[in-house]
Amino acid sequence: MADTISIKLGERTFNLDREKAEEAYAAKKVINGRNSMFFNILPLKYTWAYALYKEMKNSHWEPGETSVQTDIAQWANLDEPSQMLYKVALGAFAKSQEIAQSGGIYTIRDLLTAPELKLVFGRFVHEENTRSDILVYLHGSLSINPMECSALANTPAMAAKQQFMVDHLSPIDRDTDTTILENKQGIARNIFLMSQCMEGTQYYALWASIFSLAAQNKLPGSGEIFSKLLQDVSFRISLFDKLINELAEENPEVWTSSFQQELVDYMLKAVKMEQDLITTLPVAAAGLDPESLSTYIEYLADNRLAACGLQRQFHHAQSPFPWLDEQIHLTAAQPLHASSASLTSSFEDDDL
Repeated sequence: MADTISIKLGERTFNLDREKAEEAYAAKKVINGRNSMFFNILPLKYTWAYALYKEMKNSHWEPGETSVQTDIAQWANLDEPSQMLYKVALGAFAKSQEIAQSGGIYTIRDLLTAPELKLVFGRFVHEENTRSDILVYLHGSLSINPMECSALANTPAMAAKQQFMVDHLSPIDRDTDTTILENKQGIARNIFLMSQCMEGTQYYALWASIFSLAAQNKLPGSGEIFSKLLQDVSFRISLFDKLINELAEENPEVWTSSFQQELVDYMLKAVKMEQDLITTLPVAAAGLDPESLSTYIEYLADNRLAACGLQRQFHHAQSPFPWLDEQIHLTAAQPLHASSASLTSSFEDDDL
């Protein structure tokens, strides 16, 4: 009689042939593993990915569920600098969507081989659609011209951030040979640039402005929507920093000291560009001190670096805006080392 192992997943129990399960488990990799479908998810290797998928799915929301009637009533009487901040935020948000999609974020999904990673990435794609709905809902509700928002967000400081991404993203496509070191590093580079530098650090001067306005009961509906959006972003950043760590753990030749320094340098440049942007924005109109906001960007960047196992660069003892940490769902994530559960523990963990 074949040696079997029982796995409890939620309320269901599955019996797997041990030998075949061990073979399937060993074949799972972030890249260059056996490419299998979602329904071949057992045995779980990246238990964090399945847990994150469930959390993301259970946190589903729709923009239209949040009333913006107060925002509509306030909009015409809102001061011009606050209106400008809001419009720039919408324009920058739309542009970040373009960069992520043109930068090959969906290509990375196709290059992953473990089914639980594809599963959680599928949820990420679903959230991309929600992000588009946010723009439609807010532009339409407040009767704001999206072309005006795009034009306002096309300042030299904003353009510099966009060009930075274009200049440094690696040319990855679905046919990329992921066995080559240069391409392995290209995948890690693109994940870091798009998730940790762009979505994880840049644009937060604008998000902070929206939340600061909402704290003054200005555009409170928009503040609630962006808080929900940033909860989704926190999930996405968690997904990507874990992918970087897993990729480096399985492919140690990727994680050279020079490559780590390259990523740190990208973050330092991203921080400087966000700080340059702050000097061009009327953040004081939202009740924010520009210098403190600049420090906050450094504090945020250190959190992003540490989550990827990279050295902090600014070492601020505390956040200058603890209230903002809560709004953007910031947690001080630790680098993920040996994150994949062992075969035995993945089979016996009742909390999966």
